[in-house]
Amino acid sequence: MKTYCKTQLDSYSVTAFWLLNPATSISGRDRNRRFRARNITAVGVLLGLMLGTAQPASAQYDPVAQFSLINNPNGVWTYGWEPVPLGSPFIPFPGAVPVPATPGPVIGAWQSPAFGVLGIYYNQTAVSQSVTIGTEITQFDPGMLAMNTGPNDENPVVLFTAPVNGIYTIQGTFEGIDIGGTVSTAYLLENNVPFMSVSVAGFGPGSDKTLASGPILLGAGQTLAYAVAGSPFDSMTALIDAQVSAAAVPEPSTYALLGLALLPLAVRGGLARKRRAAIA
Repeated sequence: MKTYCKTQLDSYSVTAFWLLNPATSISGRDRNRRFRARNITAVGVLLGLMLGTAQPASAQYDPVAQFSLINNPNGVWTYGWEPVPLGSPFIPFPGAVPVPATPGPVIGAWQSPAFGVLGIYYNQTAVSQSVTIGTEITQFDPGMLAMNTGPNDENPVVLFTAPVNGIYTIQGTFEGIDIGGTVSTAYLLENNVPFMSVSVAGFGPGSDKTLASGPILLGAGQTLAYAVAGSPFDSMTALIDAQVSAAAVPEPSTYALLGLALLPLAVRGGLARKRRAAIA
């Protein structure tokens, strides 16, 4: 008797065919019932094996907790902006700058000198900070990341680049932090295409709006992003409770395994149809 023990796939193949072959010692209606039960069991086992390979990997990416005022790109994150309309070419910010704050002395921001208030801001201090942007006063909680549009409504973007092929989800809550009331639109983008948006209006937790999407299949180097649009002086929008999560892509062998398991079902079904046709 041939023993299948060289690979894990061979071992599973033996199990699959044992489950899918009818018992020779059972006849008639009982045999058919046993065969159907084995078919269902086999498909369930194999689907479980296939889905098991797509369980979440130990890869969680947090744009707030992992924010950097030193590096851009920063690992999977890049801080930049896009001209109107959103979806135009992405442009990284050239440098981080100090922004005067109260009680201060400063908070940090990624900005482009040519566009003033356009930027991605981060309160790296342990206390709340007030920042004046144009005529607006903005309140930053400790450790808060926020985005503000430019003088010509340029869009600030926090870009995630997939490090490996995988199945990703993205979510984030957007909150208005202009004390006089934020008016902005928050977006999610996939490969620089906006595909989900929400209006953010007001100040503080009462203005919170959440966007979430997935699973999304990305190849290494493809992107997801958070972005904000609106006028430059009332659009400061915080990004909180945000995360991009990764799951492994199922191995090709799992799909082959499923097809291998279903093959006897198809063959048996074809033989049954031929017998019925012959009888007719």
